[in-house]
Amino acid sequence: MAARTKTTRNNAVIRATKLNRHKLGGSAAHTWRTMSVPHADPERTHLNEDWRPASGPDQLRAAIRGRLAFADNVAADSVRAIEYVVTGPHEVFAEQGGPVEWRRYFSDALAFLEARHGAENIVGVNVQLDERTPHLVVYAVPLVDYPATTRTRNVILGKQGGEWVRGPKTFDVPARTALSATHFMGRRDQLRELQTRFAEEVATPHGLRRGLRHSAATHVTTKAYHQALARGLAENLSLSPDDLTRQGLLWGRESPEEHAARVTNFVVEHYAPTVARAATADLDRRRADEMEETARRTEAALEKEREAHRQTRERLTALAGGLSAEEVAKIEGFARKCRRQRREAEEARKREEAQRQEAERKERQRLEDERAARLLRLTPEALARLESGERVRAWRLAVKRDDLEATLGAWAESGLFEVDGTLTPKGRALIEGEAPKAPESGPAREATPAKPWPGMSSRSPFER
Repeated sequence: MAARTKTTRNNAVIRATKLNRHKLGGSAAHTWRTMSVPHADPERTHLNEDWRPASGPDQLRAAIRGRLAFADNVAADSVRAIEYVVTGPHEVFAEQGGPVEWRRYFSDALAFLEARHGAENIVGVNVQLDERTPHLVVYAVPLVDYPATTRTRNVILGKQGGEWVRGPKTFDVPARTALSATHFMGRRDQLRELQTRFAEEVATPHGLRRGLRHSAATHVTTKAYHQALARGLAENLSLSPDDLTRQGLLWGRESPEEHAARVTNFVVEHYAPTVARAATADLDRRRADEMEETARRTEAALEKEREAHRQTRERLTALAGGLSAEEVAKIEGFARKCRRQRREAEEARKREEAQRQEAERKERQRLEDERAARLLRLTPEALARLESGERVRAWRLAVKRDDLEATLGAWAESGLFEVDGTLTPKGRALIEGEAPKAPESGPAREATPAKPWPGMSSRSPFER
């Protein structure tokens, strides 16, 4: 019988897992071996390396909290981090005679993830060398920076002829930082794209390749593997004293319990590998089923592609079938002309849209500059007398603009305002003390329009 050739699977491995605050602790404990890890060799754990300051679960949590301070949407059930695990088949690493040098491979993988998330959001990096195959574990906080933009909404503008009138109104949306794991791995195609890009940018230069597309395979966790192994050992290597009573050559010199222990140890020593393989046979069957499903999906995708090509050929035949080469050339020329015109029209539309947005931006900037000019010499007392909403808007504008720094300083030093522009007790006392008292008695008089306070313009700084 001919010897069976062993095929080497050079598939790169990158897995991504979303971690909320409940799952984060278990993941970190596994990574830094603060919990029992059966498949890790305790005598080699000292070889593991940390490529970020975090070197344990507590330091990881602190680093994550530091990054979450920049987000404005953190909820109790939010995904705090994405855990990436990078590795490959055992036999591809240089220690086993393969082409992959783990330090260079993992360094390139880390650079890939830094480009994906931003180096500042990579808060934990651990290289695990105490397992059979080297692993890289990376923790990334999924922060996303959204630039300032505008948003148009349909709102009620007022009444006209007794009827409510609605119309578009544009609002400024400030720049913000959000926590969003969905941005990185919310859809299946994003995970496929992660696998493809990782293979192209990292794996291929190291002699590895992408795994099968449309694969039905699922990751078998270490916990599931060890449970299957332990179950097989427990079911196949149990011997009781009753099973051995009146058996064996040493009867009379051993008790049944001693005899059972001796025979059990013998069986464990000589047959444990066979039992272990039998215990994990269901996992092997599962793998076979998954590969069959992968082949089915791939064939379905190819059939869909073939059908699309068939329909394309039918349309082309219906369009150009029976025409001469000159007539086909004319059709192709007309098609090129149509595509060019459509492309030019789209480019013109984009230019007009860019010009419109730029005009709107300049108009917003002009209005803001006018408001800032009116605020430049506004005294603290005059600011305090503004309506609450206008006062807060004026305060925020002063915080935003460098040319109002001195004005903001004068307002802050007056003691009339809190840090957000609302009134302090001193500011409220100023306003309440200046409020006119209602007359106790006497005939009613026509109200006299209020005059502006000294140092305050006769109109709001936010009027156009």
